[in-house]
Amino acid sequence: MESIRIQAVMSEAGKRIVGRLLPGTDLITGIEAMCQQHQVTSATIVSVIGSLTQAQLVYAVPDETGKIGIRYHDPLTVGGPLEILACQGIIGQSEQGALSVHLHGLISDPSMRVVGGHFLNGGNPVLATAEILIQQCSDVRMIREQDDETGFPLFKFYE
Repeated sequence: MESIRIQAVMSEAGKRIVGRLLPGTDLITGIEAMCQQHQVTSATIVSVIGSLTQAQLVYAVPDETGKIGIRYHDPLTVGGPLEILACQGIIGQSEQGALSVHLHGLISDPSMRVVGGHFLNGGNPVLATAEILIQQCSDVRMIREQDDETGFPLFKFYE
């Protein structure tokens, strides 16, 4: 029988941030600035659409030496112009209290080739706009901690 393992808490309170990042702003740095402006430290990134001049991503690849058989590939830079087709993520804090954004998404290039992965901070400048919806979870804490089972820094959720 397959085991089901979860780690979850219920959030019933929180405001929403809706807005856009202006041209030239890095995607992750801009999301962090929105959160800082509105004092948000635990949230979900519900949606991001828009365009980028380039994207910098990592993605999982097989690695037998990894604790769970994967590692992240070296950063991939995709030249633009690019459309952000879908993007979601988690906003929380590091164990030291710094804001931490974990953002995944799909982008398409001028030939409509679609790629996706984990966006890296500093490598994703907005081209025309990035329209964003963030849902705060004000009654929970999302802390990115080193996970011994996987070997990766992952979010854990606390009431």
